[in-house]
Amino acid sequence: MAPEYATRGYLTDKADVYSFGIVALEIVSGKSNTNYRPKQECVYLLDWASVLHEQGNLMELVDPSLGSNYSEEEVMNMLNLALLCTNQSPTLRPCMSSVVSMLEGKIAVQAPTIKLEKLSLDSQSHASTFSRDSQLQGSISVDGGID
Repeated sequence: MAPEYATRGYLTDKADVYSFGIVALEIVSGKSNTNYRPKQECVYLLDWASVLHEQGNLMELVDPSLGSNYSEEEVMNMLNLALLCTNQSPTLRPCMSSVVSMLEGKIAVQAPTIKLEKLSLDSQSHASTFSRDSQLQGSISVDGGID
């Protein structure tokens, strides 16, 4: 569920883009966004993907059952696209037509910049507080068009 809808009940035209990003992460990792908890401080798959991206270890998300039967370049493109699509700000997510163009290889998938501002464990609820500031680099403008 897109954060703007979950927190404010505000549904944007970019909510489907956010959902696509989550599904892309689930497909590449073979894990469910809500049922996968690799570390105590990461409640969701997206949290873990953001941590791994920050550490430069995004390939750790790849489903081990794939072995080596995949293109690392294609996997990185999909993971970077998933992170672009799951930007907390709907205005910074690409439009779905740009997502399709990236999947088709018509435009480049840029690696997102994700800054982990706060990652802490709330001792009462055992839920993590996660703040993410992500910005697009390069080929996609804020309104989703191609620069």
